[in-house]
Amino acid sequence: MSDLWAIGDVHGALSTLRTLLQRARLTDFEDNWLGDGATVVFLGDLVDRGPDGAGVLHLVQHLERQAAEVGGQVVSLLGNHEVMLMAAMRFRGPPRWAAGYLSPGLFEYWRQNGGQPHDLARLEPDDLAWLQARPVLYRHADWLFCHADSQLYLSLGKTIEAVHGSVQTLLNAKSSDVWIDFLNAFSEREGFRGRQGLSRVARMLEVFGGHKIVHGHTPVFVLQNVPSGPYVSPYLYADEQVLALDSAMAYQKGAGFIVRLDADVSRLTHPEATGVLDTIFLSDILTGVGTFEP
Repeated sequence: MSDLWAIGDVHGALSTLRTLLQRARLTDFEDNWLGDGATVVFLGDLVDRGPDGAGVLHLVQHLERQAAEVGGQVVSLLGNHEVMLMAAMRFRGPPRWAAGYLSPGLFEYWRQNGGQPHDLARLEPDDLAWLQARPVLYRHADWLFCHADSQLYLSLGKTIEAVHGSVQTLLNAKSSDVWIDFLNAFSEREGFRGRQGLSRVARMLEVFGGHKIVHGHTPVFVLQNVPSGPYVSPYLYADEQVLALDSAMAYQKGAGFIVRLDADVSRLTHPEATGVLDTIFLSDILTGVGTFEP
């Protein structure tokens, strides 16, 4: 059975991403694919906040092409920051009054949320077309991958394909108001917590399939209500049905991790199974700790 890896929000942290991929033996030191038939899932938000969002985006596209040539797979989900970036490119108008208050233009909204203008200067039309084509949900074995811990997905369709189609319609809308509404819904956090959250999780798995949900978007330290830092771990919650993987690698020096997941459905459905086989932490690499030595 081929390896299955997942990594949360990269947010322009190119150096951290390269280090984690190399230690997982998924790439070499020249950023070429070494993963053979492995699948790597990026949970969205490749861009913004960090120093090199364009570099991250180009690396992921490069690995996607190389992996496909040898039977591997790189899947990069659509995150709300990808939508913000596309909105910033499409709607560069000034702030305007709406509903009694001054609303920033979508370009300024992107800037205020960590958008990096130097990234835009390095993006080509093909990059934007690639971003728009990103899948919204992805199912692998019994894992259901999404970017956000949000009820948004359930409002967009009753199949993974229908959700993707709905999002494509939104991303082709000519009205900035449509994009604003979409971004507001996509920005929701902590939608899988509490009693209502458990109901949403059950409904997500019923509608889209799978046994456990994997998401990014909300940093693990926020969900755990602990101080941010480089030692936060993947967080399994909601009756062990949801795995959160946003390690806040662009916010905290030394933070970042990538996980290898169990793709064996017979084990994954066991009541005590976490589904996490290995976690590679940037903090361990920096201090020389860990078992993944070359």
